[in-house]
Amino acid sequence: MAKLRNKPVLVRRVRLWWYPLALAPILALVYAGFTGILPTLFGLAGLFAFFFWVFSFGFAIYAKLKRPPSDLRQ
Repeated sequence: MAKLRNKPVLVRRVRLWWYPLALAPILALVYAGFTGILPTLFGLAGLFAFFFWVFSFGFAIYAKLKRPPSDLRQ
């Protein structure tokens, strides 16, 4: 069996101030889709993006609150 190697960290810092900025166009898309300004399919796509945003925000909060292990063994 092959040894598992540590993968490099792709995101070093989590910046939470991007989340409210991303939420505004998502909510605008949901509103426009379900009020008839755009076709309903756009509203459904916005709803999918909203759920994706919620889970992404949850993982970002978890990454922000997670503490590194105190005992780092080499």
